[in-house]
Amino acid sequence: MIGELVERWHRGWIAADGLTSEHRDGYLVVHVNRPHRVFEWIATDDAETAAMATMVAAASEPSWLSVPTHAPEKVVADVEAAGMIVARPDETFMRRALAGHPAPEPPAGYEVEVTGGPVIGVRVLADGEVAASGLMAVVGRDAVAHRIETAEAHRRRGLGSVVMGALITEALDQGAETGLLFASTAGVHLYLKLGWEKISDLVVAQNAAARDAVSA
Repeated sequence: MIGELVERWHRGWIAADGLTSEHRDGYLVVHVNRPHRVFEWIATDDAETAAMATMVAAASEPSWLSVPTHAPEKVVADVEAAGMIVARPDETFMRRALAGHPAPEPPAGYEVEVTGGPVIGVRVLADGEVAASGLMAVVGRDAVAHRIETAEAHRRRGLGSVVMGALITEALDQGAETGLLFASTAGVHLYLKLGWEKISDLVVAQNAAARDAVSA
C-alpha cells in the first residue's frame, strides 16, 4: 500500500518540479540535476533500504535517498551503516481527502494570486511582494503539494493555510480527490491542523558526494 502511494506522490513531485525519473536496477530514481543533489533515490519498500543505501553511498554523483517507513530507527541505522549521512530523520509522508479542505480568506493587507494548469501556483502578496507561495501538481485524481513556503517576516499569520486552501480549491476544480505530500518537521503541524493524516515517517539521507557539494 505505501509503495503505491509513494509512486503516486513521486509522479506529482516530478510534474511540479519539471523533473524526470527512471527505474534503475528496480529502484526509483529521480533526476534532480542540482549541484548538491544530482539524483534522488526513493524507496517504495523500506525492506530494501540497506541495499539501496549501499548503492547510493557508492555513487560518485551527489545523491540522496528518501525512505518512507514505519520503522525510522531501523532505516537510520541501515543508511548510516552504509556510510550515508542522515540529513532529515523526522519528516512525514501525509495524505488527505481534498473534499471539505479548509480554504480561509487571506488576512487584511494580503491578496491571493492563483495560476491554473496541471501545475497550480499560488502566491500570497503583500504590497506586491511575495509573502507566501506554493505549487500543486494534479496527476489523475491525485494532487501533490510542493514548495509550500512563507517568508519569515510574514509567518504566524495563517498564510500557509491560505496557500493550501487556494491550491486545493483549484485542484478540486480539476478533478483531484486525494492530496499527498512530504512534510518537513516544521510543516507537519500546519498540515495536521488542516486535517491531513500521517501515512508514515520519512527518513532522508545523502551520500558523501552530496555532503561535500553542500560544504564546498
